[in-house]
Amino acid sequence: MEQRDFRQFRQSRIQLFSRLKLRSFFPGEWESIYTGGGIEFTSTKPFEPGDDLRDLDFLTLVQSGEEEIIQRVVESQMRVLIWADVSGSIQKFEGMFFPLKPEIRDIALGLIVYSALNAYSPVGLCAFDEEIRCFIPARSGEGHCEEILNWIIDQEYKGIKVAADIQRAISFLMKKAPPQSLVFFISDFQDQVFEGDFTNLLKTAAKKVDFIPVVIRDPLEKEAFLKRSVNVHVKNNEGDGRAEIYLTPQRLKHIQEVSASRLLNLEKNFHKVGIDYAILDSSSIDDCYKILSGFFEVRKRTRV
Repeated sequence: MEQRDFRQFRQSRIQLFSRLKLRSFFPGEWESIYTGGGIEFTSTKPFEPGDDLRDLDFLTLVQSGEEEIIQRVVESQMRVLIWADVSGSIQKFEGMFFPLKPEIRDIALGLIVYSALNAYSPVGLCAFDEEIRCFIPARSGEGHCEEILNWIIDQEYKGIKVAADIQRAISFLMKKAPPQSLVFFISDFQDQVFEGDFTNLLKTAAKKVDFIPVVIRDPLEKEAFLKRSVNVHVKNNEGDGRAEIYLTPQRLKHIQEVSASRLLNLEKNFHKVGIDYAILDSSSIDDCYKILSGFFEVRKRTRV
């Protein structure tokens, strides 16, 4: 990701619907992070049965006879927080076997950050590997969004390529994320902690916040194929070691089968916990936008 990508991200208006009802100390209850009983005008919509008559736009009614409802920003805004994995398995460095993971992660960051901005929602970032490398509390404003993305550009590839400490990241989330926040956990989920049954790791977080795993996969993990064997020079994902892989079509197929098996295990555990998830496996900004936008469209239709 580079600063020139910010312009495209600024147009991102993914509707970040939460599965949690947003409650405040003021009278009322809101299902969305966009509209409610606040005082700041945001848009109008045609009147539908069940709408509060007190929200009718009487000026439009008198002038045109059309019945429209005034929508306003809620008094209690939902915070949008991003927990981003910057560990070795998702770093970007020369010779990496899956080179597009960091690019896909950064696209997800850009789309979410500016969608939150365009929804008047405070947004924050936690970047982690074996340590918490950065924590930027949720705030509003375009300058704040640029601060988040500039940190990613300046710092993400300079650290030692170490493994992620997922348990530390989740514990930090429990301390720092306010209840009912919308939390995106962006990772390739390649850590050993995600093998087998890891539901207990996520249950507590899922009760406190609207926890959304965003699984990053390199396109090589799902659809690439080789016509002949090749030598691939790589660096150790979690260190500084170098290696040469003799990659045959059969071995690539095996790598893809292992990746598919891991994904099935992730999906099974997410379903057990009862949390929604998104899978990003394209380095196209448009493709990632469609996937995330479609994710929330489905959530909007199915939300109880």
